[in-house]
Amino acid sequence: MRSPITLLFVFFVVVVLAAGVSGTCAAEPTSREVMQISSDTRIAVLHGREIELEVRADKQDDYASLARRLTGDETQAEALEAHNSPARVAPDSWIRVPLALLTPEFRSLALTNLFPRDYQDGEDWIHLARSGGLATYDEGLWQVAEWFAGRGEAFSELMAANGLASPELREHQSVRIPAALVHPAFRARMHSDDGALAFASDRDGPFAGYRLQAGEALYSAVVVRFTGRTSAEDVREVTAQLLARSNIRDPRDIAVGYVVKIPLDLLEPEFLPSGHPRRREAEAQQAELDRALAQQPVAGAGSGLEGLVVILDPGHGGRDLGTMNHGIWEHDYVYDVACRLKRLLETRTAATVVMTLEDKETGCVPSKRDKLVANHQGTILTTPAFLAKEEGEAKIGVNLRWYLANSVYRDVVKRGVSPDRVVFVSLHADSRHPGLRGVMVYVPGANYRTKIYGSNASVYRKYRQVQEKPTISFSKKQRVRSLAVSHKLARAVVESFEQAGLPVHPYQPVREKVIRGRAKWVPAVLRGNAVPTKVLVEMVNLSNRADAKLLASAAKRQALAGALERALFRYYGEPPPAAATAMAAE
Repeated sequence: MRSPITLLFVFFVVVVLAAGVSGTCAAEPTSREVMQISSDTRIAVLHGREIELEVRADKQDDYASLARRLTGDETQAEALEAHNSPARVAPDSWIRVPLALLTPEFRSLALTNLFPRDYQDGEDWIHLARSGGLATYDEGLWQVAEWFAGRGEAFSELMAANGLASPELREHQSVRIPAALVHPAFRARMHSDDGALAFASDRDGPFAGYRLQAGEALYSAVVVRFTGRTSAEDVREVTAQLLARSNIRDPRDIAVGYVVKIPLDLLEPEFLPSGHPRRREAEAQQAELDRALAQQPVAGAGSGLEGLVVILDPGHGGRDLGTMNHGIWEHDYVYDVACRLKRLLETRTAATVVMTLEDKETGCVPSKRDKLVANHQGTILTTPAFLAKEEGEAKIGVNLRWYLANSVYRDVVKRGVSPDRVVFVSLHADSRHPGLRGVMVYVPGANYRTKIYGSNASVYRKYRQVQEKPTISFSKKQRVRSLAVSHKLARAVVESFEQAGLPVHPYQPVREKVIRGRAKWVPAVLRGNAVPTKVLVEMVNLSNRADAKLLASAAKRQALAGALERALFRYYGEPPPAAATAMAAE
């Protein structure tokens, strides 16, 4: 054990060596190295031991606003001004902020960028001395204590914790900062299951922090991934919220390692902390789905999908062409995929296909050409048939689709077909943020189908399918079972697309609800639909140029149809027909 006299001597030596650190000097340092981490943020090391963050001011800045953003305390404006000398903040000038004044997030940003080899070990922090991107030749335990514990006087406790006889450090020497000493910026946090998010709180409340990695964009790496937003408008809105919450000025110029703060109410349940009420609710629902499938597994179709009835629903039609972008519109191109799928199923399997819609001009014949014609003849095959001719009639058509599907379902079940051998597949092309690609599949979320669906309005009364059963509701058991089997089919669709090399939405490609702003709902064509196994497949994102180009190709539309066919075989656990070259449209 060291004597008190020895420790006092060591303390005196370190204090003398660190004297330059404790004061604040407005004069330009004689020894200074700089590391740029974004266009308006850089790290400086002075005299080989003093660390500062430097930020470029803009025309709206003064010392009060900079203090509020960088230190979390507007009263530090005077200290910032004293450290920088000029009485006014000039646009494009670099403002120096001592490490001791920074918020935990900015302290972490500076030190993790300067020392990228440092790491968390349990609740402790491990620092590798003199191993940073800038020279810290005058680094000793006093400096390490200042940087990672927040006070240089803790050097003696670091000496004891690391079994060191001297505060001097050699290059790459490992120093452990115990949890009891570590600064809040480096304190171990509860993390999300995938380790990507760290949970913490600040004066604005609890948040999940995500450190941006090199090459990542805020909209895709954070907003789409963790909040479930996909529409361009929603992505922009949530991005703006996160920029304000995280003190980020330019989403295109964020330093690597910067902590983006996500309020917990924006997170999808799977990313919430363990024990959070919404997370517990989601886990309980998943357990319920697993039980539903275990208690009543999906009844397999016969060989070659024998006995299977596929209700195939091409989206939009008539006056309603759906999403339009990059010279491609949704209805006719999706309809062509549906007709290709119908032909595959009718020529290569024993399944029966029932269409909800037919183009009265072309029939259901796959096109031989890439480019299609918008002829507005997509007619819903109710009795009587329905063709949307006026603006605003699309909603009527959507409801008539599920009325028709329910009528078909009742009829085939009455004739002895197992409910498990009927599937409803609605095909669409989406309009998401243009940076996103690939298939996304909606399934009927059990919590979003608790009402009575249908209408007695005069506009619906003339249709036989509505007259048969004007309204419908579902028990909890029915809703849970439907979600379980539909989710199984949706996963089969995603896996078949992946196997075929077709693009898949990168985050949560299977979803039980649509999110638009604060509203969440199940697509109408699934909501009142009585067929237990039902999915709405957004095959591509037409806002994305590459996805639009894919749908514009007849060969790729055939590939989409082939992937959907194989998904049905995968769902029923049956091997698909022998691999063959995609059928050419006749």
